[in-house]
Amino acid sequence: MTTSLLARLKSDREAATLACHPFEFDTDFDTITHIEPVWLASGAPLEPIAKDHGGGTYFLCGEGDGEDRPVVHADSEGHSGVMGATLRDALLLKIALPCAGAALYRERQGRTMDEQALEALRAEEEAELSEDYELDVPAMRVELLERLGLAPLPPLTELLERERALEALEPQHALVNEDGNVYRQGLEDD
Repeated sequence: MTTSLLARLKSDREAATLACHPFEFDTDFDTITHIEPVWLASGAPLEPIAKDHGGGTYFLCGEGDGEDRPVVHADSEGHSGVMGATLRDALLLKIALPCAGAALYRERQGRTMDEQALEALRAEEEAELSEDYELDVPAMRVELLERLGLAPLPPLTELLERERALEALEPQHALVNEDGNVYRQGLEDD
């Protein structure tokens, strides 16, 4: 039997620590709540599973109790987006290509985001983390992927292609707050 990714993050302290920092996927809570009550506009179930460092929340969406459901991220400013068709896909994106929003933005601006461009963009963001916090993000990525059983990593262009395809899912995963306001959708642009 395969151990779920959430179970691995709960049982492996080092994996949980790496997922939290630098990858901002914090599962170390007894109860996870969002900054305000939200639900899917469709009425489908919404299960909070992790937090980011800015008050945002990751949710599994839809029926079932497994991790083969879409993952939506909602930030604390009323913005949300589908992060993956499954928890596995969402974690791969979060760990391997946390700059996916910036990459999609650059594509919309007419820039080609091939493997080399994605690696350069990721390296640019990692350099800031390394400088600010003295982290070896590439080594931390490799260790976390191995601990979660997500290695080997697919090409970054494949991850970005998956993210492009998820944009079509966003309308059916719109989040609504208690005032009836719909969260803005799509990955944030840098």
